[in-house]
Amino acid sequence: MKFIILASGSKGNSTLVINDNNELLLIDVGISYKEIEEKINRYGYDVNDIKNILITHEHEDHIKSINKFSNAKKYSLKEISVATCCLEKYKSEFVGGYEILTLPLSHDVKCCGFVVTADNEKLVYITDTGYVSYKNLPYIGNADYYIFESNHNVEMLMETKRPFYIKSRILGDEGHLSNEDASDVLCEIIGDKTKQIYLAHISQEANTKETAINTLYSKAKERDISLENIFVNAADQNIELTGGKYHEKSTVNI
Repeated sequence: MKFIILASGSKGNSTLVINDNNELLLIDVGISYKEIEEKINRYGYDVNDIKNILITHEHEDHIKSINKFSNAKKYSLKEISVATCCLEKYKSEFVGGYEILTLPLSHDVKCCGFVVTADNEKLVYITDTGYVSYKNLPYIGNADYYIFESNHNVEMLMETKRPFYIKSRILGDEGHLSNEDASDVLCEIIGDKTKQIYLAHISQEANTKETAINTLYSKAKERDISLENIFVNAADQNIELTGGKYHEKSTVNI
C-alpha cells in the first residue's frame, strides 16, 4: 500500500491511497478539484481513475470539491448526506480492492474514521475527534501505518486570539485531539507491525510540526516505548507527503 497526504489542516484535507493493483482510493476532498488533480498528476496518477471516495464528515475542509467527482462513489455513514453509498459502524466492507472498517468519532458533526486494509497492510485514518473511544482501540491497534490527528498544543491554543467559545469547542469532547491526547493514544496502540506514523490536521496557529512530534517522542520516552524503528513525520497543509511503500526519506526525529 502507498498513500499521498495531499493536504492536512483546517484549510483542507485529502489523502490518496494506492494499492498494489494501482486502484485509487481518495479519503476526503477538502481542497479544490484542480489542486487534487495537479498533485496526483505529479505522481503519475489520473484524477479520472478515482472511482471511490471515503468521506469522514461534512465540514467544508473535508468535502470542498465533492460535487466535482460526479462519477465516483462516495462512501460514509448513512447520516452524512453527501454519501452515495452507506457504510456501517464497526463492520468491514469491501470498496474496490480495499477492505474498509468504519469507526465513529466524536466531533461537532457526525464524523468517522477509517481502517483501510490492502496488500496485507493496515492504514488507520483518524482526524477530527475530541477523543478516541476505548471501544475503537481494539480495531486500531498495531496497524502498519497511522494518519492520526495531533491538532494543537493546549498552551499555544489558549494564547491565540480566538474567541473563548472556539477554544472551548476545540478542547471539548467534540473538538480536536491535542498533541498530548494523540500521543497518549498512539502509545497505547502502536505495535511491532507499526512502520510509520503521520501526525495530521496540525493547527497553523496553535501548534507546529516539531511540537507535535516532540510530544509523541516525550510521551513514548515516559512510557519506555521505543520509536526507533518507526518512521515519524507530520503532514502539511500545502505540501503533499508520501507514505506507505513510498516511505518518505526525510523526517523530523527529535
